[in-house]
Amino acid sequence: RDGRRQAAQQLTPGQEFAVHLSCGMLAEAVTCVIYVPVDVIKERLQVQQSATSVEGSHYTGSFHALKQIVRTEGLKGIYKGYWATLASFGPFSAIYFMMYEQFKSAARERKGCQDGDLPLINLVTSSCCAGALASWLTSPLDMAKLLLQVQRGQDAAPCYKVASRTQPQYKGMAH
Repeated sequence: RDGRRQAAQQLTPGQEFAVHLSCGMLAEAVTCVIYVPVDVIKERLQVQQSATSVEGSHYTGSFHALKQIVRTEGLKGIYKGYWATLASFGPFSAIYFMMYEQFKSAARERKGCQDGDLPLINLVTSSCCAGALASWLTSPLDMAKLLLQVQRGQDAAPCYKVASRTQPQYKGMAH
């Protein structure tokens, strides 16, 4: 434990940022392999009542949605929005962990205590503030990710209608 503290104390602020950014991105890349298909299915089920595809099909449940997406769009369909999710949640994790450590550091300085001695209320407050800031900063990325995930595949339907509007097919974070 002392070796980790000494190594962490030797990092410059720029290096700490790079470590948190890299760790956040790597953690999200791994978890998105499982999380994205679950998220795609959940979001498709949530919007299906207001979205009518050219085929007019509705999913009866999660497993049915998984089978239909794989059948009509292939494996690529359940990973729709993977890179957008990574581009959204990776920065969220990096910002969250960086700010969490900054808030904890400020609380330790203000209280005059060591890392393990910080009261629970300060840890919870640091976590809440870091989460709120990271959410606020990355919410536009999350909206772009959502738009990519809820659209049906190019082969399944070129457009879908929501509340009498035709929605375009999005190809990436910028469009």
